[in-house]
Order: sequence, then structure tokens, then C-alpha cells
Amino acid sequence: MTPALDNLPESLRQFLFSGGTMSTIVGGRSALDLSFLRIGGREEAGRFLARYGFDLQRPTQREDLERIRAEAVGFIRGRLLHGSDLDMPSLFDTIGPIDLLMMAARQTGTGTFEEQLEQAWACSLLRVMHTVAHAENYFQTHYYPQIREAILERFVDQVDTAADGSQVLRGRTCDVPLVRFEVKEAKPLRSAILKLLQKEENVAYDLFDHIGVRIIVSRPADALFVVRALHEKHTIMYPNIKPTRSRNTLIDIERFGQEIGLVLAKWERGQLDEEAALTQLRSADFRPSSDPQKQWNPHSSDKYNSIQFTCRQLIRFPNPLYDRLQQAQDAVSRQLEGPLLLQVLGTLDLFGIDREIQFFFPYEVQVMDLASFEQASKGRAAYTDYKNRQVATARRRVMARVLELTGRTPEMGFVEEQPPPVPGHHVRRMHGQTMHGQTMHNRQATAEEVRRRAGS
Repeated sequence: MTPALDNLPESLRQFLFSGGTMSTIVGGRSALDLSFLRIGGREEAGRFLARYGFDLQRPTQREDLERIRAEAVGFIRGRLLHGSDLDMPSLFDTIGPIDLLMMAARQTGTGTFEEQLEQAWACSLLRVMHTVAHAENYFQTHYYPQIREAILERFVDQVDTAADGSQVLRGRTCDVPLVRFEVKEAKPLRSAILKLLQKEENVAYDLFDHIGVRIIVSRPADALFVVRALHEKHTIMYPNIKPTRSRNTLIDIERFGQEIGLVLAKWERGQLDEEAALTQLRSADFRPSSDPQKQWNPHSSDKYNSIQFTCRQLIRFPNPLYDRLQQAQDAVSRQLEGPLLLQVLGTLDLFGIDREIQFFFPYEVQVMDLASFEQASKGRAAYTDYKNRQVATARRRVMARVLELTGRTPEMGFVEEQPPPVPGHHVRRMHGQTMHGQTMHNRQATAEEVRRRAGS
């Protein structure tokens, strides 16, 4: 038992560590999972905010923090509390940042019931504010059109769409008939927040599907042809694959390789003709025995079978600031002269400003067969059930103490809903020119539509 702190001499007091804070720094625990903040007073709260990145003495930073608070309140009410009879107290609509920190710093389990509930709501709000601050990716916000164009251009160039709507992925070894090629739209901010709340690290750089493509083929074996074709055309660069983000629940490559060896041996011995060998190989369906995705997406259904990987691409485009400063230099050089010209040119100096912006940006590739796509469109893999599992996890992590005090469960208020329309893209090639086009009715295709387009 630890003796009363008032009686401890300084020489012994120094050995009292904050278990929660230390476990966050050196023990791998997320700050989102702390039950309260350890802040000594209002002055320390101000220093805490300033070192986090929001100096309240600077109006622009204070405004940024207020915007983040408003977005977090909207997320809690619009996503976490949607469909329930629970509401966030109105005091959090106007609470100042210092007051919010001091409220969250109250020791958990102390004070009146009302004070405990306020402390629980304050911690919930801070958890979401922290996530919002990390969800706003700078490159995603400011350069999304350039990033999207640079990444998708390679895929679009490799996919041919005939007049009848059939699509083929061009490869060097062989072309691959496609059921469908889809481009994922940008993830809205609140969807990004919900996804980040599932993650231990809780930072935007862990979101790898801001941009993504999904390729649907007829049979599982065709998915390997797709991956090979993308590699052969250098649409994807295998040195830039993120190994921990690769998963394969569609086809066991080792068992399929053994099957290929057996079939080719039978063909060589004359036990199979070419057509029979080809039929046997194309119909191969060996599902992997384990699902590595469960390690990084526990909400994904065990019915969701696909090959999925994350690649990073080096993005390059002209720096607009460099060009504008250069134009300004040319303009003042024509208008000014002497010491004034030198002074202005010094202000417009290009030193330290790169002519070109460059950075690596991740995107996700998903390949699945038609049967897996149809299975993913129903049962536990359906959109509503998947989102409900995400929301329940976010509620459990963000507002566990609120739920405990109010007697609610993470599953409160769930109802069966249809997924909202999600914009998507397919590509078509006409007269040798690549064009972007909206999917049917400006939404992702249903399983029935995909089957109809596949002619099955």
C-alpha cells in the first residue's frame, strides 16, 4: 500500500510514476485509452496545449482548435450517438479548451455523479478532438486532385473497355478479362475519424485507402493474373509495397502452385490435353486457411475474400509557390531598379523553395472474384453490419465511461439501414483515348449488376 503523499519525503516521492502516462510513452498503450488526463492546473493546461501545437495566444491556432472541437462534437452526435436516446450535454458546445482539459483531469470515480459524467464526456470529446487533429492529412487536403491523377493514370492506361462494356486488363504474358474495374472515392473526414478510432496509433498516416482501386474477375485464379499483369506493366512497383498491409484470403498460392505442377506433369505425360489442363487450372479454388487481415481490421467479415495490398507511389508535380514567386520576380524586375529592386527581390528570394513537390503517397489495390463479391454483398459482410461494428468499437473506446455511468451498451440504437449512395468510377477507352466515367446511377455496382454485366 502506498502511504499518504503528504507524509512522503521528496527523496521517496520521486519514485512515484504515473502508470498511465508511462505506459503510453514506453509501453505501447494509446493515449486514447487513458481514463483521465494528468494536468496540475490551468497554467500547465495552457503549456500542454501549446506544446501539442495549439498556442492559445495565437488567434489562428485558437480558431483551429475551436474548429476541431466543433467537428468533434458533431462527430459524436452525428455518428456515435446516432439512433440512440443519449445526447451530449450542451455545455460542450461552448466550453473553452482550458476548462475542457481541467474537467478531463478530474480523477475518475471521484465527485458527484454529475461531475463524474461531465469528466467522462470531457475525456470522450478530447479523444475525438485528438483524432480529428490527426485525420486532416496535409497532402490529402491540398493536393488530392494531383495525387489521384498521378496514381490512377497508370491503371487507366492498362484497362481497355470495349463498346459493349467488357473490360480487359492488358498484360505482357496475357490479357485478363475483367468483370469490373472500380475506383474508390475520397474518404470523407468523418469516415476517416471513425476508422482512425479503431487503430492503436490513431494517426492519419495509418490510413492507406484514401485512394484505391477494386478489380473483380470471374475466378480466383484470375486474381493472380491481375497481380502479375499490374507488375509486368509496372503499374504497381513491388519495392514500394507495404508488407504489413498485404493480405490474401482468396487463393492459397502454395497449394495452387502445387496444383499447377501436377496438371502440367499430367499434360506432359499425355494424361490431359491442353483444353482439359486449362480448364482444371482455371477452375482451381484453394482458399487460404487463415486470415491475416484480422490483425488490422477486426471488423472485416470472414466471408470477405480478396487479395489486398497497399502500394506507395512517388508523387511529383510543380510547386505552384515557386512558379508564382518567379513570376513576381520577373514582374518587379521590369518595374523597379536600384536598391528598391534588390530589397524586393530579397523578399521574393527562392532559396529553400523546391521547384517540384515530391512525396510518397499510399493507395490500396483489391482484387476479388465474382463469387466473393456476391458473398460480400450480403450476410455479415454487408455495409450496414460492417459500419455498426465499427461504430460499436468506436463507442467502446471513446465513451466507455459514459456508457457505464448511463447504463448503455455500445450497440445502442442500431437499426438496419441501406448503405448511402457511394460515388464510384469505372474507366472506358474509346477511339484510343482514355476517359473517366461515372458508374451506373453514380453508385457502386450491386452484385446483381456485376453479374449481369459479366453475362452470367
